Amino acid sequence: MTALLYFMVAVLAVALSVAAFLDDRQDPARQAYLALCAGVALAYLGFSLSLLPGLEEVRALYLLAGCAVPPGLLWTFDRAFLRDDLPPTGPMRLVFGGSVLVGPVATLGHLALGGGTSPSPPALAAGAFAFYGFGVALHRLWVAHQATNLRIDRARMRYLLGVIGAAVVLTALEQVGRILFPPVDPRALSLTTRAVALQGPLPPFSAVFTGLATYFLYHSVVMSRLLDVTELLSRLATVLLSATALVLIDGLTFLWVDTFTVYPLHSTFQIFLASTLFLAAYDPLRSRIAWLANRLFDRRSHQLTDVLDQLRRQLPAIIDLDTLVARLLDGLSSSGRAPNCSVYVWDSSHEAFVCAGWRGPPDDQRPLQVVAASPFTDRFARGAPWYLRTSVTRRAHHDPQQAEVLALMDAMNADLTVPLLSGRVVLGWLHLRDEPWSDGYSAEEILALQEVSSLASVVLANVQGFAAVEEQKRLAALGAMSAGLAHEIRNPLAGIKGAAQLLQGETADGEARDMLSVIVDETNRLNHVVTEFLDYARPFELQIEEVTVDTVVRRALAVVKAQGIPEDVELVEEMAPDLPPVELDALRAGQVLLNLLQNALQAMPAGGTLTVRTREGRERSGRRQIEVHVVDTGQGIADDALEQLFVPFFTTKQDGTGLGLAICQRIVHAHRGEIDVRTEVGRGSSFVVRFPQTVDPSERPRAVAHLNMDSPR
Repeated sequence: MTALLYFMVAVLAVALSVAAFLDDRQDPARQAYLALCAGVALAYLGFSLSLLPGLEEVRALYLLAGCAVPPGLLWTFDRAFLRDDLPPTGPMRLVFGGSVLVGPVATLGHLALGGGTSPSPPALAAGAFAFYGFGVALHRLWVAHQATNLRIDRARMRYLLGVIGAAVVLTALEQVGRILFPPVDPRALSLTTRAVALQGPLPPFSAVFTGLATYFLYHSVVMSRLLDVTELLSRLATVLLSATALVLIDGLTFLWVDTFTVYPLHSTFQIFLASTLFLAAYDPLRSRIAWLANRLFDRRSHQLTDVLDQLRRQLPAIIDLDTLVARLLDGLSSSGRAPNCSVYVWDSSHEAFVCAGWRGPPDDQRPLQVVAASPFTDRFARGAPWYLRTSVTRRAHHDPQQAEVLALMDAMNADLTVPLLSGRVVLGWLHLRDEPWSDGYSAEEILALQEVSSLASVVLANVQGFAAVEEQKRLAALGAMSAGLAHEIRNPLAGIKGAAQLLQGETADGEARDMLSVIVDETNRLNHVVTEFLDYARPFELQIEEVTVDTVVRRALAVVKAQGIPEDVELVEEMAPDLPPVELDALRAGQVLLNLLQNALQAMPAGGTLTVRTREGRERSGRRQIEVHVVDTGQGIADDALEQLFVPFFTTKQDGTGLGLAICQRIVHAHRGEIDVRTEVGRGSSFVVRFPQTVDPSERPRAVAHLNMDSPR
């Protein structure tokens, strides 16, 4: 059993370190933790095998790997609790450099003197060096503990100091016991007795504390937290209660079956059957036991778990964004584990993520309202399951991009960020900030939050789909109404215009003729509005062909030049060379660009620069797209007008209908593209039209409006 315990700790160290490393291979703390656990695993594997008959020489592996554990521990401490104001010291350099020399030399010397399990001078020298290294590592952790001002970090380091210090002290005591009380002749002992004799007078307490230290370090490196005492008690209680239930069932079966001495096989089968039935019913029983243990020992985490369970039941019934955001924030805020939380969602009009809701103390800092996609979502798009502030802080020392992510998390009051994803497309994210006195969120809590965020992502995607369906229904109703509207309005307009023109030819009064001219002009304008409205609502099919965007842009520019560009306006063309062709309705796309060009010229009455630029880009999902930028240096657009820019019939010009940009948006969306605007009052506006390089014919809509290009922005 003694050899098996050392072997189990070695397996635990390998499993935890490999899992941590594979999850994020670029994290320096995980790299250091992997090296540390490799040393622990090799040392314990060598010691475990040396307790078996005929494998005494493997004890040399214990010496060699044992000398590598202290520098691995120092490396892990410096990466997990990194501080720029704590440079390496002389003893640290001695440990790192000495381990390369002392370990191999002591191992070779031990083997040269006969090897085996008996202590030799080289083995004692290696042990002394290793314990010196452990002392340097613990002192390094203590210095970092004293230097930090964060109460939570100090608590984490105290945990580690206690557990690792206990492992080191017990290892030293066990080693002294082996030296003072060596076994007489272990070869004459049985397998079990031999292992106990070679272990020495003290039981392998050090192995237990080394396993705990490895587990605690795992939580410090991966989750940047240590298990709270209440959480640890809760887990131990769950295991003990489950084991007690199994013992009771097997014990009662043993007492009930009285044929054990007569027919042992029958009795063994009865106990096996009872244990199997217990394990079959263990899943629901375990959840009840865990619920009871959490209720008794870890009420804070239990409250969050209850809230997340409620959200999992409630979210599938939500069909609008406001309800989704309110339900998430109210639930998390009421749990007491997220005093400050917020939800961000993608807003195509801003081409950024906006804060859709926030809960926090009234006197607390409000989170950042608008956040750009890059660099914050880059790791989410590559598969990162969440951001922990402490993990991001550690990476920020080596990665400038992560330093920017850390600054954004601070601005958004976030300790934990869980993304809302649709495939690899980031729809938004959920921010949570923990209580100042807490030791952070546990792995179980984060996984439960991730499950809730997955449900919220599905709801959010459905909400966006519902909005698209409602828009289609609205446009269908608008199209059905347009035919009747045309008949009811155009016929009276034709009569009014005809009567006015007739009266113009019969009257000689100059003032009367002027008034009749006004009637004719206004009738024409009203007929133009009706025509644009019908064009906005009337369905038709896109005439798709493969063209280059540059060709479409140059045609639109030719029309603008033919109409005349003011002398005080400079036209700048920046066409990217060798752009790939795209599938477009060239006529409709050209009308969009012509509208944007005319609007840009109208926005610069005092002159300026009109820049037309094409380039290749990528959308958030990674799909390639072609971008057309129309940039002016004109008056810009006010904030209140910007919010309604693509709303039908909204216009800031006296002679406009307010349908031009609304129709442009419909045409671009019909191509599965995007149209966005960035503006600054007094400095101009930049409209960006994005067309995907490929369009799936099955996704191509058949309904879009014809465009009249005389409407203003």
